[in-house]
Amino acid sequence: MNPRPSIRRPSLGTVLGFTALIVAVAGTASAGPTHVIVRKGDIAKGAVTAKAIAKGAVHAKALAPGAVNARALANGSVSAANLKAGAVTPATLAPNAVTASALAPGSVYGGALGPAALHTAPVADLDSTAHNGEWTASDTATATCALGERLLTVGIAFTDPGTREVAPLQLIPFSNGSIDGAVGQITSDSGGSATAEVQALCLK
Repeated sequence: MNPRPSIRRPSLGTVLGFTALIVAVAGTASAGPTHVIVRKGDIAKGAVTAKAIAKGAVHAKALAPGAVNARALANGSVSAANLKAGAVTPATLAPNAVTASALAPGSVYGGALGPAALHTAPVADLDSTAHNGEWTASDTATATCALGERLLTVGIAFTDPGTREVAPLQLIPFSNGSIDGAVGQITSDSGGSATAEVQALCLK
């Protein structure tokens, strides 16, 4: 009868190695998807550029209220050329969003507001004797906008200053609810040699 084979007790190193293997395999099998949270302080300055952002990734719902303001925009980054047609409407602007201080010098002028029309009315020089020291007031002349137009600005132009002893006497813009325009008058010591006109520049 053969003697029973002896079973040797495993060494401590073998036990520890086997235990480590089980832990490693179990950890790999149970590992699920990980979520990495990126905070503002984790992103280097200038790391996120326009090229790094997918098209359409930044939209109105992705922006916190007030996140985009004048201080957040680089000078010249927003101009008429890079705005989609109709992108800025009264409904898209916050109350008081456009103020005088928010507009660059010269950014708003008559030509930017739409087509305009110049309406004129002649003013007669009624002075009878030139250079006699007696200045004569002209009759008033009225330049009016067409129906549906709105007054932009007014002026008096001397198309011929005569002997140059002429001056505007009055220029008054008006609006009566349906017609806009201007009333003007000159004074002269040019002996009737000057010609002038009242001008009303109106938006169509």
